[in-house]
Amino acid sequence: MQNAKDVKPEVAAVIAAAVQMMVGNKVVAVKIKRNDAWAMAGRQSIH
Repeated sequence: MQNAKDVKPEVAAVIAAAVQMMVGNKVVAVKIKRNDAWAMAGRQSIH
């Protein structure tokens, strides 16, 4: 199995929504936290 680190969060959200729809359960919110979120936060400038 390959690591899914290169999968965009939008793609993962669409797949999760499709699986929920096919299973017939209520749609639930999916939170995707990227491993590099700390690096992205460091790029923000505070004024």
